[in-house]
Amino acid sequence: MLVTFVAAVTVSAFAALFAFAFRRSIHYLLERFGGDERSTAVSQSTSPLLVFAIVTCGLLLASWLGRLAMRWRHERLGLAQIAEATRGVGNGPSLSGTLVRTSGTWLAMTSLASLGREATILETGGSFGSWLSRKLNRPPADLAVTGVAAAFAAVYHAPIGGFLYVREHVVNQPQRRTAGCALAGGVLGWAISMQFLGGGPVFERGVEPLGIDSFTHAAVGLIPALVATRLFFMLRQRIVPAQMPMAETARTWARSLIFAAVGGLTIALVPLASGNGMDAINKGVAGATVGLGLALCFGKIVATTASLAAGAPGGAFSPSMAVAAGAALLAFEALDTLGAPLSGSHWDGMLAAMSVGVAVGTQAPLVGIVVIAELAGDVRLIPVCALSVVGVRIIESAIRKLRATRSAGLPLFAETLDA
Repeated sequence: MLVTFVAAVTVSAFAALFAFAFRRSIHYLLERFGGDERSTAVSQSTSPLLVFAIVTCGLLLASWLGRLAMRWRHERLGLAQIAEATRGVGNGPSLSGTLVRTSGTWLAMTSLASLGREATILETGGSFGSWLSRKLNRPPADLAVTGVAAAFAAVYHAPIGGFLYVREHVVNQPQRRTAGCALAGGVLGWAISMQFLGGGPVFERGVEPLGIDSFTHAAVGLIPALVATRLFFMLRQRIVPAQMPMAETARTWARSLIFAAVGGLTIALVPLASGNGMDAINKGVAGATVGLGLALCFGKIVATTASLAAGAPGGAFSPSMAVAAGAALLAFEALDTLGAPLSGSHWDGMLAAMSVGVAVGTQAPLVGIVVIAELAGDVRLIPVCALSVVGVRIIESAIRKLRATRSAGLPLFAETLDA
């Protein structure tokens, strides 16, 4: 029991430290060479032609590292390997292969690309847990989920969100022991980050999240956030290549070059689409404008999809939040233009919309409800986010039933016959 506890603390500490070092090293390089730790600010203050060149080259190199990792350890990469390990299948994820993929994400982020950096951080935490389990001659699953939850909690200031993420997104219906390890990892990762690494909320708190105006904003922004996030999801499914080993052919490099150039051009034209989206989202507190909404929604969709399609390793968790927030903001601004402005703060509505982005992007409704409140350090947001997520679940359920009815050739509405 003591060995298990010490191992869990070790894995959680590594995950939190790695998340901190990953983020701080990117910020240091951006500030050292660009004058600001925020990628959006660096993109805005740099020549568009230079931004285009930096992003394109960075994505090309990142995609090469991603393909290198896939050819080397493709059967042991990704969060799916942790899910298989919990079922007793395989040896768990490879730490060395994951670190190669993570270096690709780091390179893309330092080159101002639009990408979610958190996915590879979570994979690294899980891979380290799996590696330590093998060294201790223990099953890899428990410490692997500990590492994922700890990394999630450290990155997003979300201990409960880390536990729920493992439970809903990584391992469906985990055993009690696995769930306990995930909860311990979330709490330990959050505590270590807060106590020793200067961790804290990522977003500003809600302005008045329990007021009727916030619920109105949440209801108005629900449909736009759902449509935009779904569009983002479908584009990734259709365009982003499958995570399989690929030979270094001229066709492979040509595809990477085309999409890397699209990603670079988008960042050069829309600097606010740079990075993982967090910096741009925070501008919505005091500077909610149509331009910000367009950058968060459409700029982020194009830039992130292009980065992933080029082959750069990374995720779409935080970009999905940005897309949803941008779509909701555009809806609020449209009502303002039409002479029917919503009273209250648009920021509260953007926070609620982000819960839609999380719930739809990960198919994890409880994560969507909880993680935004933890990101903002404001528990008052939970009812507002719950309204948005429940609304999305109802709408998506109705759409699925409608599709099933049409595919079966049944009438959409039951006929009422007089006796």
